[in-house]
Amino acid sequence: MASRLSLLVLAASATLMMITSTAAQLQYGYYNTTCPGVEDLVREELLAMFAADMTLPAGLLRLHFHDCFGAGCDAALLLKSHNGTAQRDADPNSTVRGYEAIDAVKAKVEAACPLVVSCADILAMAARDAVNFTQGPAYQVETGRRDGNVSRKEDAERFLPPADGNVTVLTQYFAAQNLSAKDMIVLSAAHTIGAAHCPSFSKRLYNNSGAGDQDPAMDPAYAKNLTAACPAGNVASVQPLDPVSPNRFDLGYYKSVANRTALLGSDAALLDDSLSFAYVQLMTNDSYLDTFFADFAVSMINMGRISVRTGADGEIRDTCAVYVD
Repeated sequence: MASRLSLLVLAASATLMMITSTAAQLQYGYYNTTCPGVEDLVREELLAMFAADMTLPAGLLRLHFHDCFGAGCDAALLLKSHNGTAQRDADPNSTVRGYEAIDAVKAKVEAACPLVVSCADILAMAARDAVNFTQGPAYQVETGRRDGNVSRKEDAERFLPPADGNVTVLTQYFAAQNLSAKDMIVLSAAHTIGAAHCPSFSKRLYNNSGAGDQDPAMDPAYAKNLTAACPAGNVASVQPLDPVSPNRFDLGYYKSVANRTALLGSDAALLDDSLSFAYVQLMTNDSYLDTFFADFAVSMINMGRISVRTGADGEIRDTCAVYVD
């Protein structure tokens, strides 16, 4: 872990310079003249998919996050490798899903506006629409990204935050992307929808400190239910990240954290830091829902600026999931 964090520190200054120079070129309504109505087209296609699969919104939100953190918001995560060396082949991306949905949307967009709209921008729009479909905020998305044509497995392994990281570790991973501690606390609440496979949290149940123990920070009744649902060695089963309201984008995540029923160690860790603890406690009050929605929109926009490619950098490809080798 120490070596990974040192690499993050070295990468942070370079990332900051890239963000400063390229994010300014993103804008709202970038496609207003070159592909009018594209955001409505993307939304219409996705709404039909969401209606057929209620788990897809969480998948697409996670897809955008993993793409941005992997090596910038350039759709490199969508690229494939015959040799298993692309970002999607990395262990942290082994359960990422939604690729086919993005491919289908891209095909519709290409039929309307060939070689105009990037896969990276479609990912950003899809994440926004996923949040809104699950009763979360509707916010504007900056567009103008171009797609990368390099996808390295090691980038995902180096830059994606660990599921068991504490607040110090998580803050460093976010800082390496020029995101603040508040961005980390707010974007963690993307876990208000979706589920995680048992290996993501089984250490908390069976070997928390390496001595065959259970995480004492976990509510005992909740832990008992999880051990029944995820026996040791189970790799296929999934559990909701937010047991309060798993399919609704709301304050249930923060209520779960406050009640010690957070699924992942990284979520439970928010109670161990004074700043994150204060925000969690504040967001257990339903009267702050609009505040959370506003904060989340701002942090998503911030995340969407990570190492973007604009202008002559990158490409617009007609298919998102092409092979790089």
